[in-house]
Amino acid sequence: MKWRSVFSVIPVPVLYTDALPEGVGGQVRNVFPVFFTTIRIRPRYEHDEGIHRHELAHVELRWLTLGLSVFITAKRFRIWNEARAYKVQMRYPDSNGHYMSLDEAAQRLAGPHYGFGLTQEQARTLIQEA
Repeated sequence: MKWRSVFSVIPVPVLYTDALPEGVGGQVRNVFPVFFTTIRIRPRYEHDEGIHRHELAHVELRWLTLGLSVFITAKRFRIWNEARAYKVQMRYPDSNGHYMSLDEAAQRLAGPHYGFGLTQEQARTLIQEA
């Protein structure tokens, strides 16, 4: 386990585990909507700064919305939230020093894991505008 922070002051524990859904590299978990949030990341991504920042972007949004983002199930909001997190992730390298490209991020956002029904071109546009 490591500690990261949001807004440079709020500590967030990061647990490294393979106990995640298939095809998921990281996930935010809440014991209470905002005040005790943990990030779970697969051990193989422990040194991947991009995925850490992606998950931290979700935690920041939960704090900014006082936890209400956990309860917002509107598809449009969920898509924007993920597009925003991918935009953040693209600014940081993975463990090999590779920066995720816009096409790679769009492919993931448009993929079946999220179930958003987006084309890759739609996903590209959403990430650029996030």
